[in-house]
Amino acid sequence: MFGLAGQALCAGPARGHELPENRLTLVLRNGHHLALTLLIDYPETLHRTLAPQQAFAQFALACAAMPAADLQAQLQRAHARLQADTRLVLPDGSELPIIRWQWPDATQAQALMQQRVMAAVVAPGDHRHHPPTEIRAEARARHDLRELSVRLPAQLQRVLVVWSRPTQRWLDPGAASPPLRF
Repeated sequence: MFGLAGQALCAGPARGHELPENRLTLVLRNGHHLALTLLIDYPETLHRTLAPQQAFAQFALACAAMPAADLQAQLQRAHARLQADTRLVLPDGSELPIIRWQWPDATQAQALMQQRVMAAVVAPGDHRHHPPTEIRAEARARHDLRELSVRLPAQLQRVLVVWSRPTQRWLDPGAASPPLRF
């Protein structure tokens, strides 16, 4: 039914696996501007969001062959769900809206799925980790942020959360900086 590519994909395990690369980095700038960067296994996340009951191999093959317009509609559905389930909660229980999400478009998503299909054909027993896909967003608070909690969609599985508030200073030409402590 699927041909050689489908057979190779279906020969491996049907379930996706948990990847340690999934991480979220939050960087607080200017006291109230929060930059979010998610590094995730995007094809696996799409699979868990759109068709968790289907084998990953079948899902990847279907996405790799889907017309771009149809895939874009599916991506919009997945992105909306993932965005709705990603929450920044302030100490008073209110939520900080997350804006300016930057997701891969249909062409990029399809290329990632095609790479997975081809990798399964070339090396069906190879379960190597794939490079994570970067997703960006931001949030702006009315007042300086001192504390918040993050709630992430279950489809992301385990995520390493890293947060920081960088220190920055201007240097005059030729001047040495004060000691930079980490």
